[in-house]
Amino acid sequence: MYATVADMIARFGETQIIRLSRPEDRTAETVDVAKVEIALADATGVINGYVRGRYHVPIASPPEEIVRAACILARYDLAQGEHTDPSEEMGKGRKDIITWLENIAKELVHLDLPAAAPAGPAVGSGPRMSDRPRIFTDETLRGF
Repeated sequence: MYATVADMIARFGETQIIRLSRPEDRTAETVDVAKVEIALADATGVINGYVRGRYHVPIASPPEEIVRAACILARYDLAQGEHTDPSEEMGKGRKDIITWLENIAKELVHLDLPAAAPAGPAVGSGPRMSDRPRIFTDETLRGF
């Protein structure tokens, strides 16, 4: 995972993470760590899906931008529930992160990470050679 429960608390405050992880229990005083970790794992999967073509995943030492993206995506996921909906601010944050990830995939945004090696040669690129003799030559086409 690219972020931890502690990252979520540092970014959004303990009270909000408690409320998001335990929406049915308004008297809760502790974070449901398992629920937050599931949301963070899901966010990591989304991020990997976008950056996989350009960078080695999982990212061993994720930069702060990736940690922030994981926290924002996880907060949005936590806010979706039976009796709760994400706020407009959460929706806008998620939309901005998805746009940013799409720009990474399109190579419009670059992270300070080692690039992944190309999977193989591009189809149709480079010179082509054949070991067969040519069927149509100047000699065989003479007279036509």
